This record gives sequence, structure tokens and C-alpha cells, in this order.
Amino acid sequence: MDCFMFLLAFLTTCAGFKVSAPAGRVVAVRGQPAILGCEFTPDSTSDLSALVVTWQRVEDSRVVHSFYYQQDQLDLQSPDYRNRTSLFMSELRKGNATLRIEPVGLRDRGEYLCTVSNNKGTDKAQVQLEYGAFYTEPRLSVNVSSSNVTLLYESEGFPKPEVRWFGEHGEVLSDHTELKADAAGADGAMGLYYLKSSYVSLSSSLNVTFTLKNQLLNQDLLRPVSITYGN
Repeated sequence: MDCFMFLLAFLTTCAGFKVSAPAGRVVAVRGQPAILGCEFTPDSTSDLSALVVTWQRVEDSRVVHSFYYQQDQLDLQSPDYRNRTSLFMSELRKGNATLRIEPVGLRDRGEYLCTVSNNKGTDKAQVQLEYGAFYTEPRLSVNVSSSNVTLLYESEGFPKPEVRWFGEHGEVLSDHTELKADAAGADGAMGLYYLKSSYVSLSSSLNVTFTLKNQLLNQDLLRPVSITYGN
């Protein structure tokens, strides 16, 4: 009977413990820190001696950050995250194990697992981290020849944008658009695409509009161009 009562008490204690990710999907912006939220049921005594917090990458179990024995324990931390992660220490007693990553890059995209244990039990929650970079103000170049005029816009950002050129009456125009990854490659730390988009007109006058959409960051750029030229 005593064993049964002990088991019942243990199950009741674990059932009262929960770890959750308030935002299951987080979008990190280049140049800003990534904040991965993780909340748990705190110990009623606010004692951190039994608290263990571990952040890992889901796909390969790399250790992103660890906390136990009332301090950060980074001996097993992946080199990819060295000197880039931190917890909000004053919030741990309140049940907040939120992780901060700074600076953030494309390589940080993916699934993160937050595992927390204390005197009340053990639980875990997942957070999906996305990465984006706002596209820079498009730079316009105009090349006029004897037979045509070429408009070229250049910009940098991430991820791949939706680019279109529209005519004077809203019709979609044929264009040539190129995207090139940064020098470190598409999976490089900086995470940028270099965009070149051009439109060629055979008319001596044109009234067109260049548009660029970065849907991940809700960025919409619209740049009208009106040119009249002669001999």
C-alpha cells in the first residue's frame, strides 16, 4: 500500500509539471538576436539547485546550451554556438528558460528542443526557427542603346523573393532574374541572396513597375520607373 501511495504521489507530481513553447515558430531577422521562448512549471520554493535546462538541435542532438548546478555548463556545447547563447538568469526562478542566440545566421535555421527538469518533473517542447534578411533598397541602373533600354535592379536579402515587372496597364512583363548565394554558399553564416533583375524595352518610352516580395518578413517593395528617350 505504501509503495502504491508513493507511486501515485510521484505520478501526480509529474502530471503537474509542464514545459511549453509559447511561439512554436520563431522568425529571426539578420542583425537582431533570436529569442526562443520556453516556459516551465517552476519549483514552488524557487530553488535552482535541482533545475536542469538543456537546449538541443532536434536533427542531430547538438547541444546548444545547458544549465545545471545553478550555472551555465557549456563544456559539451556545440562549437557552432560558442559565445553566442545565453539564458535570462533572473527569469529562471519564474519558470522561464528562454534562449537568446546572437548573432543569428542562416545556419541556425531548424528545430530546437528545450528540455527542463526540476523537483516537479521533466518535460520538453520544440521550437522551429526560421531566418530572414530584409532586402536592401533596390539599386537601379539604366542602359540605353540605339535599339533598346535595359533597366536593372540589384538588391540583397533572404530567403528567395517573388520578383515581378508590370506594365503601364498592370500586365505582367517578361524579365530576367538571377539569384546568387553569398560567398559562403547558400548555407553560409551570413545567409544572403544577391538579386539581379532586368527588363528590356524596345520602345522609346516606358512606364513600368518593379516589385519584390519577401513573404517570410512581410516585406513588399514597389518601384515605378518612367523613362522617355530619343536619339
